[in-house]
Amino acid sequence: MSDPDQDLVERSKQGDKTSFGKLVSKHYDMVYAVIFGILRNREEALDVTQDVFFKVFRDIQKFIGQSKFKTWLYRVAANGAIDHYRKRRPLEPIEDEADFETKEVSPRESASRREIRELVEEALDLLNPEQRAVFVLREWNELSYEEIAESLQIEIGTVMSRLFYARKKLAQILGIKLKDNQHE
Repeated sequence: MSDPDQDLVERSKQGDKTSFGKLVSKHYDMVYAVIFGILRNREEALDVTQDVFFKVFRDIQKFIGQSKFKTWLYRVAANGAIDHYRKRRPLEPIEDEADFETKEVSPRESASRREIRELVEEALDLLNPEQRAVFVLREWNELSYEEIAESLQIEIGTVMSRLFYARKKLAQILGIKLKDNQHE
């Protein structure tokens, strides 16, 4: 298995902070996206992303290369987000319009997009963190079942089951919510 990050990882293990900084730069957006997808809160996702990279810096010696660095990093990120999710108190979601609306659209289309986004966010909040992690890794980060299983250290069958139930629950929730909105 060829790992494009192998050289940077090896130099990071030897204490080269510049190489570790390159790993952070290369993977920051992906780690943040995974964590945000699970937590659904921008500020918490930023904090947990920082914590994840601190943990990776501290524990990089433990990475022995049985998987690609990126896969190991997904696992650390997903586990960090799930652990944080379980510990947190309920918070009001922080909306970040810039993440979702990048081009000019009509006020009607903007309102429609905002409504759909809110429905999806509400539905995602009703998934348990394990289902949300699998859903985010598959649908947003486009990982294969094998990569998700390896990242989360679960069986492929468990990935498939969690993804099936996450999709089923989301479809059910969104179907009900969309139907309710049409009657208003």
